[in-house]
Amino acid sequence: MVSMRVGAIISLLGVAVAFVPSIYYLTLSVGSPMRKFLTQHILALPLILYFTIAGGAITALGLLLFVRAARAPIEAQASSIVRRPYHVPGPAPPPRPAQPARRAARSPRKPRRREAREIAAEIEREIEEIVQSGAVEGVEEAGVEELEEEPSIEVVTRGQDMVCPNCGELNKLGSKKCSKCKKPLYELEEGEPACPVCGAPLRSARKITEDRFVCGLCFSELVIPEELQKVLESR
Repeated sequence: MVSMRVGAIISLLGVAVAFVPSIYYLTLSVGSPMRKFLTQHILALPLILYFTIAGGAITALGLLLFVRAARAPIEAQASSIVRRPYHVPGPAPPPRPAQPARRAARSPRKPRRREAREIAAEIEREIEEIVQSGAVEGVEEAGVEELEEEPSIEVVTRGQDMVCPNCGELNKLGSKKCSKCKKPLYELEEGEPACPVCGAPLRSARKITEDRFVCGLCFSELVIPEELQKVLESR
């Protein structure tokens, strides 16, 4: 560890020797005597270049020491391994057959078979439950799709009461007989479209626009789809 630190310190010193004179040279003015001193030639090379070469050599030396110190623990661990001769043991005597042990070993096999059968039965039950639940979900989804496909009637304005077509008496919504003349307010056939407000058949509704109608009993304004309009026209 000490050699690694020494190598790192020497490398940093080498970097400082190589770069500090160059940085100092760049900060000097053109006519500075120190600048001329650093640029004077010695053996055909400027003095500042010798600082760079010396710093590079010191840095290389520090890196060499650092690398050797880093590899030293691995080599020490490798050298600490001691190889010992392997002695082959002699042949062991063959074990004597023991019949009670064999019987004891055979007896637990039956419970394992039973457990395997029970597990298989449980898996089959789970598969049947999953299949049944999937079938129920499919039926429910199909029912929802059928309900969604049926056209719906939109209520624009809701009426407050029902007018008797026989005597003109006002009755509450949902009434089937007139409170005055006791006659039925309407007769609804099976499968016939009805008003969602009062329940009266839409065959008595009056057309205002292409898709808007007014109920003949409660006078609620309704938006009837084209499909239901065709059904009403066929009746």
